[in-house]
Amino acid sequence: MAPGLRVLFCGFNPGTRSGAIGHNYAGRGNQFWRLLADSGLTPRLLAPEEDRTMLQYGLGSTNLVGRATPSAADLSRAELRAGVGPLRALVETNRPRIVAYTGKGVYLAAAGLGQAAWGEQPVGLFDGVVDFVVPSPSGLARLPYAEKLRWFAALAGRAG
Repeated sequence: MAPGLRVLFCGFNPGTRSGAIGHNYAGRGNQFWRLLADSGLTPRLLAPEEDRTMLQYGLGSTNLVGRATPSAADLSRAELRAGVGPLRALVETNRPRIVAYTGKGVYLAAAGLGQAAWGEQPVGLFDGVVDFVVPSPSGLARLPYAEKLRWFAALAGRAG
């Protein structure tokens, strides 16, 4: 994290591989790093171990829950809701322009809502910060890669 990021990505929690190596979006089928590069958010494909390099491009990453699990389904609603306070503190301290939730489920858990659309949300959870929902980059997410990329590219356009 660093102050003034263009985009802070927020996921559910680290998967088991990410937890083991200490870098987010490290699962073998995860498309996060490829989506960043293909959308133009980063100028080249980064490896999960290069996650600190994201800061050079005005990007950061966090999770609602720090505990690694095989699946986000292993997290309780209470655990997810408890993650909103630390996320709020992180956002208020660092003031990113956009918080991009990597999946509708992450955003719905943070916002306490029942539904949301892809893209920019009408009201942000944090004053002066845009909320933007992109599809989950997980290889398990059923959306085709081209559709995921469309939303990551829209985020890139919004982030400037």
